[in-house]
Amino acid sequence: MTGLVRLLAIALGALPLGCSALAPSPDHTVALGTTSDGYLVHGKALADRGPGFVRARPGEPTRYGTEALRDTLTRAAAAVAHTFPGTEPLRVGDLSYPFGGRHPRHRSHRVGRDVDVIFYLVDEGGRSVRGRGWLAMDRHGMARDPGAGDVLFFDTARNWHFVRTLLADGGARIQWIFCSREVKARLLEYAAAVEPDPTILARAAWVLHQPSRGHPHDDHFHVRIFCDDRERAEGCIDTEPFWPWTREAEKVAVGTFPRPDHSDAALVRLLTEDP
Repeated sequence: MTGLVRLLAIALGALPLGCSALAPSPDHTVALGTTSDGYLVHGKALADRGPGFVRARPGEPTRYGTEALRDTLTRAAAAVAHTFPGTEPLRVGDLSYPFGGRHPRHRSHRVGRDVDVIFYLVDEGGRSVRGRGWLAMDRHGMARDPGAGDVLFFDTARNWHFVRTLLADGGARIQWIFCSREVKARLLEYAAAVEPDPTILARAAWVLHQPSRGHPHDDHFHVRIFCDDRERAEGCIDTEPFWPWTREAEKVAVGTFPRPDHSDAALVRLLTEDP
């Protein structure tokens, strides 16, 4: 989808979603379509830094998301920094472009409901150190920095607190936290010993997941949220799975409405055809 066509479609507040669909309201964020086929209306920018976090690529435009994703992410980062004084800031990677659409580094990240975050790490002395996105954790939770030669470790306590805060936050419904099987096992083993809320532990067992295709996510988390109710009414589409604790409303997106066409050709037809 070209930037010009996307801007024209957004300016007119329209997308071919069928006769029953609503045009996006001009005063709030809407993620239109699916995470791999859609665009973003009135995306909210993540600051280059804030309480407990920094952008891994400051200044790049791939920092826009829905309000729910941005705010839930920043609350989780702030919670880790508050609970563990001396924590190096969480390094936040890609969200979406200002108007969403195709992303050169990802198949998804198109509608502002995805974000990559680099793992919290500690050194051999247990001190929090800056996260490195290129360091793949082995099954022991270790990685060697090829530049400095340092051995660094997956910070299980901080990473679990980040995950459990996301899952406990009512501002967004988490669909996935993609990570490697080894990272998931390490987090759940730790959580089984320290987590006071069995509901959070059970949800983590479902939501933490290594993707069946592509990168195993052994060096970062990829967080994805569901559409909220308002976005869903305006054209946001969730795909399965739907977790037992999520509301029945999420299921209306599967098989109920025709899949919208977000191609450039479809948008050009929308803009040029007579009503």
